[in-house]
Amino acid sequence: MSADSSVTQRTSFGYNLDPEREVGFYVVCSDRMILDNINSMMKKRGLVGISDTAGRMHYLVDARSGAMSAVGRIAGQALKGLDHSSLSNAEVLRGVEKVLDGYFLDRVLLGTRIARYMLVQSIRDPSLMSTVTKRLYPMAGDEFGIMPSQVERNLRYAFRKMKVYQDGRRNVYILRKLHDEVSALLVKQHDCVPYPAHFSL
Repeated sequence: MSADSSVTQRTSFGYNLDPEREVGFYVVCSDRMILDNINSMMKKRGLVGISDTAGRMHYLVDARSGAMSAVGRIAGQALKGLDHSSLSNAEVLRGVEKVLDGYFLDRVLLGTRIARYMLVQSIRDPSLMSTVTKRLYPMAGDEFGIMPSQVERNLRYAFRKMKVYQDGRRNVYILRKLHDEVSALLVKQHDCVPYPAHFSL
């Protein structure tokens, strides 16, 4: 067993299960200083998050500027925890496969498996969709042990029966279209928002 794996097994919720190996620091200050700091953070952000010993977050919300403002802050913070990144790999994969199956793509084809891999990766990191040929193709090539040019060819073969392909659209356009459909499906099925979610407080 490696040193890293032994450490992993001795932790729970981010806390070390070997108390003798854990070092803790506690800073003591006046109540006034704590209240001033909390008040300062409240004015800047509108809320302050405090974690308990089980890792659960609790929020103090500043409602001094009105109830509607407080409601907006609560909704924004709640939605931040409900983006695509909170979904399991199995949930993302099911969404990807449902979209691909809707186009009757042959699951046996290498191109379909490559498309599935690319879509899962791009849901986790949407920035990949802006650099499909430069980043996603090489990633898929490394994953399947083929050259980026072969990735392109296999995708083309898998997409050949799709109407959008027959209309003259290229692989990159099709992948982006599929990505958007998977994202929309996940939002609908899991009541989440696209990743990454940006909300202004």
